Amino acid sequence: MNTATAHRADGEVFAARSEPPSRGFSLDSVVDSLKSFASLSEALRILGAGVLIASMSVFLLQGWDDGNDIKRYLLLLAQTGLLAAGGLGLAYGLRETKGARMFFGLALISIPANFTILGALVYSVFQLDGLLSTYPGFATWQLGDIGKLGMTMAGALLVLLPVTLFCFAIMARHSAKLLTLHFAVLNLLLLIPVRSSVIAGAMGLAGTLYAVWALRGLLARDKALKTPEGRFALTALFLPIGIVLFRSMYFYDVSSLLLAMLAAAVFIALRQASLFPERSKLIGGLLDAVSLPVAATGAISLAAATAGFMPDKFLGPLGALVYAAFAVDVMRRTSSGIVSGFASITTSLAVMFAFAFSVMAFAESALAALLTVTAGTGLLLAGLWFKERSAAIAGILTIAIGVWYGFAPVLEMFLTSSWISLAVFGASAIALGSLVERHGAAVRLRVVRWTQARRDQEQVVLDD
Repeated sequence: MNTATAHRADGEVFAARSEPPSRGFSLDSVVDSLKSFASLSEALRILGAGVLIASMSVFLLQGWDDGNDIKRYLLLLAQTGLLAAGGLGLAYGLRETKGARMFFGLALISIPANFTILGALVYSVFQLDGLLSTYPGFATWQLGDIGKLGMTMAGALLVLLPVTLFCFAIMARHSAKLLTLHFAVLNLLLLIPVRSSVIAGAMGLAGTLYAVWALRGLLARDKALKTPEGRFALTALFLPIGIVLFRSMYFYDVSSLLLAMLAAAVFIALRQASLFPERSKLIGGLLDAVSLPVAATGAISLAAATAGFMPDKFLGPLGALVYAAFAVDVMRRTSSGIVSGFASITTSLAVMFAFAFSVMAFAESALAALLTVTAGTGLLLAGLWFKERSAAIAGILTIAIGVWYGFAPVLEMFLTSSWISLAVFGASAIALGSLVERHGAAVRLRVVRWTQARRDQEQVVLDD
């Protein structure tokens, strides 16, 4: 016992004496120095990237005083080539991969800028919408010669496509060809010679749907895209869409329909980002929370866009139903109970107030009253089905408002209607009731299974 204690004590003394004496140079100080140098190098990379992006922005905003527009564009094209060459020099010359990836990433970002200027040159020769007007000096790009346009585009594509392929090969080697193909398709949207806000919005929405479809397919094929470089490569697919929408909003009149399509595109992008593999629950919840005001903007814009084609009594209900469709999607997929509860409450309030205002403002309309009662019934059933108390209460209030303000016009409609119309309505109601009783449970079961299957599928994607 004493011997063991003595040995243990001797060992402790020996260990204590074996430690090197404290001096000005130590391993900890070396590690701290390396960390500080690493932080400094990262800061320098970020600073350099910011300056290069600023230089491209200044070029697009100010241009060059000397030379024609083709020479101006060739300077931007040369900058893209130099960025790729700088990445090659760092990768194979200095064997420094982080700085090389930064250069390749900047080269990839500059490619949509090149296609944007190519689109401006194309638009100076061809216009499909006839909206060619006076631009600010920094946005004026003119060519005027079809031959020069063809040569410029051919030369640009010979440079841009290989650079794109090489940059994607650095970011995601196994998916480089598919990424290049999808990126080229999306950048070709910038060459379409139209500037109408409605067409631009449709192009942006279609491009967003295409990018999301491509992203899902790529993620299913290549698990390496979940790395930071892979995520950057996937995010780059959305750059041309943003330019299409921003260009139309900046230079032309912004219509309500454009805002509606822009909101839909942003909602789809946020939805995909929130479901991205290995996304943290906090970030996913924040993205879902941001999706709700975006959905509200899209719903209001769509209602305003249809003001000239639809009776006023239907505008509010239309906006409420569109918002409800978006919000229900958020409720179904979000992992945040706060976001789900907020979406449920705002959906119930939006539907209740929209239909209630419609029947109160147009009290003589029997159709508005019937739609209000129908909407209230739908809210009540949804609240009972999904055990959402706010929806059930809002449904009861909506039904009460519809009956209170719509009883007289509905009664008058029945009294003035022919017996044939009433007979058809009654028979249809009986048949509908029979169908609900016969197939309601089966339909409900299928909806529950489909919803659960979708949740399981998305959870598998998140787990993978």
